[in-house]
Amino acid sequence: MKSQALVTGASSGIGREFALHYARHGFHVCLVGRNEDELRTVAQGIEEVGATCDWVIADLSDTQGVAHVLETCGEPDVLVANAGVTLAGRAGSVSWNELEKMSFLLGIGVAQLVDGIIPSMVRKKAGTVIVVSSIASLIDMPNSAVYAASKSFATRYASSLSREVRHAGVRVTAVCPGYVHTNLHSRAGLEHLEKKVPRWLWIEASTVVHAAVTGARKGK
Repeated sequence: MKSQALVTGASSGIGREFALHYARHGFHVCLVGRNEDELRTVAQGIEEVGATCDWVIADLSDTQGVAHVLETCGEPDVLVANAGVTLAGRAGSVSWNELEKMSFLLGIGVAQLVDGIIPSMVRKKAGTVIVVSSIASLIDMPNSAVYAASKSFATRYASSLSREVRHAGVRVTAVCPGYVHTNLHSRAGLEHLEKKVPRWLWIEASTVVHAAVTGARKGK
């Protein structure tokens, strides 16, 4: 039976690179995202490398979206929790609704998704979970305090879970990239960062994937 990789936020950027990586390594890939047209494009790329995939349209900023993915994608051998947004604004300038949706998507929603899949991995005594966090979880982020706090939740959750399940042969890794060339910043209205942040600080999505997969393989 072919191994399966579940990748959230798979329609572009880092998620797309993860999906293509696992497709090239013979996995069936379950793509999760909110934009069907973009997911179709990724699916075409996967088919071009000779792999198979399906996709799920879901908004992971609420419990219903997470539950839909868990019901649809079965028991994957690899889970990449990558879905995310970035949101900048001084304290008091962002609506409570926006803050709640972002903090759920980046924090407790990740825990719900992983908690829904980990038991099957423990039962099989094999599996890999990669949580795409951020350098924001390790440093102070003025004007992005809730974003940094949410990413800190994800990083610490992954680190703690790793210690909990490693005895069962399940690997949990958090990867914490800095500035990555994706459309994440433009979607958040932060295009100016491309000019403001020095070029040498930027990396490609493929670099993030390589680091994450290598780290997971080594049990980091």
